[in-house]
Amino acid sequence: MPRIKAFLMLILSSLLTACGDTNIVNSIKFVQTIGYDAVENGVTSSAIIANYEEQGKSKLEFYVTESKSIYDSMPKLNMKLDFPIEYGQLRMALFGERFARKGIKTAIESLIRDPKISSRAHLGVADTEALKMLNIAENRNDPYFMSDMIEQNIRYGNLPRINLHLTFFDFYGSGRDFFLPHFTVERDEIKLDGIALFKEDKFKTKIGIKDSFLMKLLMEDSSNGSIMIPVKGSDHAGDEYFLMNSIHSKTTYKVVRTGSPASIDIRVKLDAQVKDVPQWIDLTSADQLALLEKCIETYCQNESRKFIALLQSNDVDPLGLGDLIRSRSKEWSPQEFQKHYKELSATVSVTARIIRTGAGG
Repeated sequence: MPRIKAFLMLILSSLLTACGDTNIVNSIKFVQTIGYDAVENGVTSSAIIANYEEQGKSKLEFYVTESKSIYDSMPKLNMKLDFPIEYGQLRMALFGERFARKGIKTAIESLIRDPKISSRAHLGVADTEALKMLNIAENRNDPYFMSDMIEQNIRYGNLPRINLHLTFFDFYGSGRDFFLPHFTVERDEIKLDGIALFKEDKFKTKIGIKDSFLMKLLMEDSSNGSIMIPVKGSDHAGDEYFLMNSIHSKTTYKVVRTGSPASIDIRVKLDAQVKDVPQWIDLTSADQLALLEKCIETYCQNESRKFIALLQSNDVDPLGLGDLIRSRSKEWSPQEFQKHYKELSATVSVTARIIRTGAGG
């Protein structure tokens, strides 16, 4: 009998707890995506908020407020709501281009200091006002559309690994600059069209999808991403193209010289799949497969060198070359490295192996 009473008390306690949690959920509004835009006298903050009207169901709401700074934007937003807001479900913060060019240090520090915000949340830059882009996302009735787009392109596309934690690490790390996904609007649809590169906390320049692939190839051992490779046959005028998918890559760095100007040797081993090749290519021919491998190597080497030169001309270092040299030198100085960064010599060699093939029509 005592055991039965204890069991009934346990069940009753569980039911009361469940009811209590439901009431708590129904009396809180969860910010899931936020946006920041620079205006003349401060900042415009926009938010997509989930209003849980009943258990298991939510309705999206869109709110906008203006304030002097980011610090009082959310308290002002809270004054428009009938329930307090929480950030435990926040997965995306989007910065309008004007805001990003002025600097996002305050926003990053505000987000990273909030223990309720996941370090895996995503940040991004819009080529227009964040408010307009978030309005499109809200109309899709999917508050996580943009963060899911980032995750998908990290796993299967040309976007290197990035989240709030990695951005914070790159921002405060010595000898490296951070980067964020870059978004545009195409035919009233949100599109991830490249990467925004930052110097300190200010948006400096943007690279496209091709350079995003090269950046991913140079930054990490990747198992995804694709790029179009030119190929020219002896009996064919002009270049044609084939699609190359990265299946696995491994990149190693060697510091040849730490002094100014520094010198670095970069070697990439790439296992690839080729598909959608020109009709004159015979994928059963060892000679023509060797030709495609050579095309991959030559193109990726040349374009990687051009990409590094682009980074140097814009004075940004998302690859962390400065950090690499710092780790090999006792006399490294951030000021001295920055002074000679554009003179840095970086050689890139790529060894490609085609391990899967597919023919296009």
